[in-house]
Amino acid sequence: MVVNMAIGGHFGPHDGTSMLERAIAQYSGSGFVVVAAAGNEGNRRLYARVNSIASTVSVGISSSTGDIIDGWYKNGTLKVEFCDSSNTCISAEPGSYTSGNLSGGCYVEIYNTITNHPLNGDGRFVVGFECTGNTTLKLTPRSGSPTADLYLAHNFGNSQFTNYFLEDGLGGFLGTVGMPGTSPYVITVGALTSRFSTMTSRSFTDLGKIAYFSSRGPTRDGRLKPEVVAPGYFVLGPLAGSTDYITKAGTSMATPVVSGLVALILEVSPNLSVQDVKQVLTFQALSDGSTGSLPNNIYGYGKAFLGSVVGSGSAGGSAGGGGGGCNSASPDLYTALLALVLTAVLRKRIRRVL
Repeated sequence: MVVNMAIGGHFGPHDGTSMLERAIAQYSGSGFVVVAAAGNEGNRRLYARVNSIASTVSVGISSSTGDIIDGWYKNGTLKVEFCDSSNTCISAEPGSYTSGNLSGGCYVEIYNTITNHPLNGDGRFVVGFECTGNTTLKLTPRSGSPTADLYLAHNFGNSQFTNYFLEDGLGGFLGTVGMPGTSPYVITVGALTSRFSTMTSRSFTDLGKIAYFSSRGPTRDGRLKPEVVAPGYFVLGPLAGSTDYITKAGTSMATPVVSGLVALILEVSPNLSVQDVKQVLTFQALSDGSTGSLPNNIYGYGKAFLGSVVGSGSAGGSAGGGGGGCNSASPDLYTALLALVLTAVLRKRIRRVL
């Protein structure tokens, strides 16, 4: 069974221990593989990390809607304050809850109530704020020197951190893969710019490169994500109730491409585990001038490609290697899609060979 999951969010630990990710881990086994979208927040500064907090640090936030800050920390405890532009603050000590109004009708709630979370043993605080403009989150250590990971969890907001975010060097931001894509039992898929569209000039200038919105890794606990990338910006598909076709964009468009590859793999070798299937995909993934050195937290192990389907008892392939692929003459995205068709046509012959 292949489960395609085009859902995700940022309210949670981002380390594979969320309730949904625990369920995926429980069900994952021989012949059961989950493929999930990385998320479409790679161009947003929704993640910030503050390492080894020894004294008060100030994390800036810009918002026109308000948002929810989901904070996770290790190696100590924190006093949490939320301050408006005039530096008037509402604060909560470890183990406490507080709420109130700041200037301009800015309402704030701070749940700094969990210092040993049942999911992973980490500390956690949640700040909900209905404020616009520039505000500040202040973190003060009360014990130890905590490291804090902060997520703006409102998926439909336009809030962003103004410092402590992590740039990827390509115009995007690291740490933006959503859950359940942060699970070690999930094959997480990013999106490539794969089709011209008159909707935006980026589809021309970025063709073959990572989609500007495709969420980047790593996970909060430092694991590489996504595993692979596939065409997702734009993808042509039929319009329901019509004879027309439309273009759609998102990592949710790229994920079904990889789910199809996984289905072909399991059709031949139905007892492979998710880790076996990952090895097949990452071994054969392609690199080119756009991907840079692989693996990395933007392209994963490379552009998804299935040059051969393995048989039972083997998790290797005949092409590529560690994101290598055919470096000297890498096929473009359309060649990769053609390979899917060829693989489907030839799968019976492959079975006989194996």
